[in-house]
Amino acid sequence: MTSDPSELLDRLDYTPTGSFPRRDIQEIIDRKEEMIPHLLGVLESAHAEPSRFSDGPKLMHCTYAAFLLAQFRETRAYRPLIALLNLEENIPSDLFGDSIAEDMHNIIASVYDGDDEPLRKLIENTSANEFSRACAGLKAYPTLAHAGMLTMDSVEDYFRELFEGKLERNFDHVWNNLCSLCGDLGFASLLPHVRKAFKEELCDMFFDNLADIERRAKAGGNGDGPKDWPLVDDAVSIMERWVCFDQKPAHQPTNHTQDALSNLLETREFSARPSVPPPAKYPGVKRNEPCPCASGRKFKKCCGG
Repeated sequence: MTSDPSELLDRLDYTPTGSFPRRDIQEIIDRKEEMIPHLLGVLESAHAEPSRFSDGPKLMHCTYAAFLLAQFRETRAYRPLIALLNLEENIPSDLFGDSIAEDMHNIIASVYDGDDEPLRKLIENTSANEFSRACAGLKAYPTLAHAGMLTMDSVEDYFRELFEGKLERNFDHVWNNLCSLCGDLGFASLLPHVRKAFKEELCDMFFDNLADIERRAKAGGNGDGPKDWPLVDDAVSIMERWVCFDQKPAHQPTNHTQDALSNLLETREFSARPSVPPPAKYPGVKRNEPCPCASGRKFKKCCGG
């Protein structure tokens, strides 16, 4: 018996010890046209009432909806997603977890409707979460360019506009990604701007080294292209490996062979969505307020970062 769409979505409710709902996700994929309006409804409901989707059983619903709509290339999801990413404080991270930094730029590019003005407004919105602006917004441009939806020249021109006044000259993660991407994309003409940003201490030198950025830019970029910035084609294969889905460690035998030991030590790139933040050092302090440590910086750019 076929489930009602709302009942099918309810089966996606998250429990901390639960497994990935592969069968239910696959049913949504199989019923794509029927389920798209309901997935869009998840995003719209989350914008109207974020707290309902940032904790409790609905915790994963926005993430599922975003990935599935990206796989479906549903352009109607573009603006609702941008609206969610424009929300202040930590709301976008509460809704999407680590996907903000790891996948959201590729999701945004996958649902792109041909107008980058909403994307620009997100990147330039100083009230928005800096990781939404830097990771979901700015990093979408390489994916769009490599997918042929924007020209690389137009991306370079927009990055130049950001350097020349469209981006507030305050230390934050947007500057980290802007300068780093100039190296990745081979934008050697923008290196004077990158050097100036480092001189003004707008970037974290431990995020990406200036010498490395210059080397990559002069070499024409990192050369990986679509492998670094892919569109979302298989949401299941991305999500089912996440450690939040009851990933059990491999059994460790008493006597290891060299091959077995190598296997155990192999690096695994599992997303930790949903992430659990550490206890707050200064509870009750808002991210845009002065930091209580008296550094003179905003809380979000100091102890609250």
